[in-house]
Amino acid sequence: MKILIINANKDHNYSIINKFFYKFNSTPNLVLQQLVAATPSKYEVKIIDDSINPPDYKSDFDIVGISALTASAPRAYEIADKYRSNGTKVVLGGYHPSALPKEAIKHADSVVIGEAEKNWPRLLNDFENGKLKKFYKTNEIVSPAEIPEPRRDALSYKTLYFPVITSRGCPYYCYFCTLSHFYGKVYRPRPVENIVKEIEKIPRRLLMFIHDASITIDRDYAKALFKALKPLNKKFFAWGSAPVIYKDEELLKLSKEAGCVAWCFGFESISQESIKNDARKGYLVDTYRNLVKKIHKNGMNVYSSFVFGFDHDTPDIFNRTLEALYDYGVDGGEFDILTPFPITRLYTKLQREKRILTYDWSKYDFHHVVFQPKNMTPNELLNGVKKIAKNFYTPARTFKRMVGVTFKMRRLSNIITVGSMNAAMTRFHSEYSHL
Repeated sequence: MKILIINANKDHNYSIINKFFYKFNSTPNLVLQQLVAATPSKYEVKIIDDSINPPDYKSDFDIVGISALTASAPRAYEIADKYRSNGTKVVLGGYHPSALPKEAIKHADSVVIGEAEKNWPRLLNDFENGKLKKFYKTNEIVSPAEIPEPRRDALSYKTLYFPVITSRGCPYYCYFCTLSHFYGKVYRPRPVENIVKEIEKIPRRLLMFIHDASITIDRDYAKALFKALKPLNKKFFAWGSAPVIYKDEELLKLSKEAGCVAWCFGFESISQESIKNDARKGYLVDTYRNLVKKIHKNGMNVYSSFVFGFDHDTPDIFNRTLEALYDYGVDGGEFDILTPFPITRLYTKLQREKRILTYDWSKYDFHHVVFQPKNMTPNELLNGVKKIAKNFYTPARTFKRMVGVTFKMRRLSNIITVGSMNAAMTRFHSEYSHL
């Protein structure tokens, strides 16, 4: 049986230039690789990332699986409809089909809801026996030891970054985040020995991206992992919780020794009111500056992400944030518009308050305002985020950050990290100029 697995992408662009930037400023999609790993070996599998390669409509496939986020759902439905018109069976899965399976089934023969490791093989077996069901969902979570090592050999291209999944699930259950809504609130770290075996197979030293809601959720686990990674001599980014890193000097030191070149934080906002009441995190904004200094002192970089449009945000939040970032000295930043994805509690709240402005899923991409903000107009929110992205990523300021890292740290890995961070985010935020 021949199977095709596609990652649908809203911004599909098959040009040579886009492929070049994708190779050096993106991480390979792990969904595709893990689905291949979860597919019984008796089947023939091909994967296509719609970001850079078009769907293969000409080949004869028995079944096509398509993974979609909310922003890429219309594109996924377009691809699915075309395959189904040719008589090919189509399965949809991922965040958006899991959130709205009754919508997704209109464009598919079957929908996988939630994690696929157990559902996907069952679906394929049912399909082979002519008993394909419309929906596949199980309350049985995938145990950490069963999270498969992605099949990197299935990719037709190699990128600069090699992502590694260390866990699933997140207990923080942030109001607007999809992770804990999709994977659950139970933190499930993979066995350290499994991660080490996987990383040992990665040929490059630079750079890995550790995919984890926050590797600091379980500090003992994080420390054990860092100790195990130290002999591998790899370089990596890691997501963490600001309060934990701020207080735990040992964890910070171990991460450096393990090869961490950058800590990534969801600072979310410089407004303590927004942090407490909207983002619902236990962060103290007053610690941000000292946290950045502490990480820099330990020879690592800081990448911070911010969200705008919380109910406590007013139009002055943008200038205040920009001034704070220059004061903190962060090495890279991401600036997103608050987006109510259908799987989240934020979506339910805004829908109940009749503040959703559009259900055009292609605009649910962090770059469009899809709801009515409380203390500003949609245009004020959009233009404010455009302004902060434009000002933070001017060529002069980007160059200044690069020179600062070169002067302070004089480490090739840190210089490459900051350069890559800024190039990737400059490209990511370039979409604002078209809005």
